[in-house]
Amino acid sequence: MPITVKPHLDLELEKPKMYLVSILSDSHIPWKFCMSVLTSIFHKSDEDALILTDEILTHGECFCGVYMFEIAETKAVAVEKLAEDDGFSIHCLIEEV
Repeated sequence: MPITVKPHLDLELEKPKMYLVSILSDSHIPWKFCMSVLTSIFHKSDEDALILTDEILTHGECFCGVYMFEIAETKAVAVEKLAEDDGFSIHCLIEEV
């Protein structure tokens, strides 16, 4: 005999706000470094990393992904820390979508 369970609470959950992470560069950074950041931190495929690296080096910025705030912030901090450790000038921008 099947049992039906009725919830006692009628919860309605809100979807979390999403944030866009962009990499901004105002100086020359090595191709290899950009590729490494995009594949290791943002988990981009080599093909996608190649396209995004071209954007960074040509236009000085690129959009890397959309995440919940905590994840976006963690990725931005990781990128900036790697860049600082290697002596490069890269900043990340986090914008609400």
